[in-house]
Amino acid sequence: MAAPGGREMPAWVTRPLSDMPLLGPAESLSGVERELQELLDRYAKGVEAAELSEVEACMRTDEAFLSVESSYPNYGWADYDKNHLSLELGVLKNMEYKAELVHAFGNGNLSYGVFVFTASAERDGQRRTKQGMGTLVAEKMDGDWRIRHWTTCARRPPTT
Repeated sequence: MAAPGGREMPAWVTRPLSDMPLLGPAESLSGVERELQELLDRYAKGVEAAELSEVEACMRTDEAFLSVESSYPNYGWADYDKNHLSLELGVLKNMEYKAELVHAFGNGNLSYGVFVFTASAERDGQRRTKQGMGTLVAEKMDGDWRIRHWTTCARRPPTT
């Protein structure tokens, strides 16, 4: 596949997300990999249930939180909640969300992971699905991992 300007794109850019080497379900992992997958699983459960309190339990809920979805940043939890999360939870119905780690690393109270995700929901009577990749930085707070920063980017639909 050619990139803008006619350059050939590296194979990893065009690799289908379904071909990404996943680490596996949380029960098959150990250490920080298992803990981060469990964190992503809890986040997904909260989003699917449209339960803000369940999502909040996975995140830093102060000004240290930073989210970037595609190229739009939210600075701090209040900004993310007001201008992104609560809006989505109010508009999107029958949400299905799955995130699976492809890489994880942790050292003490700080860890990071790379994941693939699929999000599907109904809006205005139509089901829409998107897939993409994300990164997260998690911080251990009071014995639990919380997402301090995350970036997600959905793949563009194929052009015909």
